Amino acid sequence: MASPRYIYRYKYLPDSVGIKGVVQAGTIKFTHPSDFNDPFDCMPSSKLGEFANLQAINPRLHEAWSSHVGSPAQRLLSKERSKRILREKIENGDLLRLLLKDSSVLSLSKVPDSVLMWSHYANFHRGAVVEFKIPINNRPMSLIKSYMELIALDVIYSSGRPKLEFTGAQSNGSETLRQIYLAKSEHWAYEQESRVIKRQGGAGIFEYNHSLLNSVIVGARSECFYDVKSYAEVASKLVNKKVEVFKAEFDIAKYAIKIPGFRAKQDIPQLLI
Repeated sequence: MASPRYIYRYKYLPDSVGIKGVVQAGTIKFTHPSDFNDPFDCMPSSKLGEFANLQAINPRLHEAWSSHVGSPAQRLLSKERSKRILREKIENGDLLRLLLKDSSVLSLSKVPDSVLMWSHYANFHRGAVVEFKIPINNRPMSLIKSYMELIALDVIYSSGRPKLEFTGAQSNGSETLRQIYLAKSEHWAYEQESRVIKRQGGAGIFEYNHSLLNSVIVGARSECFYDVKSYAEVASKLVNKKVEVFKAEFDIAKYAIKIPGFRAKQDIPQLLI
């Protein structure tokens, strides 16, 4: 059997409540896209396509639109009315909001020592960063169930918004996933984000596979080092392995974060979906 392949991902946390939950209780918060701080996040540019040759590309939809009782003219009117309603829902965002209704996202990072990330998401270096060691060689195939295993997919950064066109064709699930959940402006590239996508059950605090917890880095300005140590000691007993705790420091010569004793890990190539 091949050796497990791992990725290491990091969660920046601002306060002791979140830190204790993730480290000691084995729970983590998933956020609905409507609560993201980027107004363009999960909001691709959307439009209604031509619905050309619908009978060939989506026989079920063609049959549904052709099964109305009435004359050919009445069926055509019904089809055009349906397209008009669909266009309105696309243009006013209702369709996208419906697609996102029950979903939520856990944002992780590839880096534990970003000055900006510590400032923005870890309460100005007073919080902590939790490290997860995630095996991916036997990762679940279903994205619906993979959230507990923290299967993280890399965000794709670009200068233009993705274009989502509704043509009546049966959707390519992987491409739609990338366009909606994994596309962000290059302005956010410093985050080096990977996302765990939860497609059902909405936002909230959920259990994750606690054994994925690997270590904790306490912020340079944090005053809760010993509290975090106690959380990690409890977690170590629960997951039957040592959960190390490190303390970040400000480099005295560079604009950088140092983490004494912490070993940086090299990532494997980006996950494909």
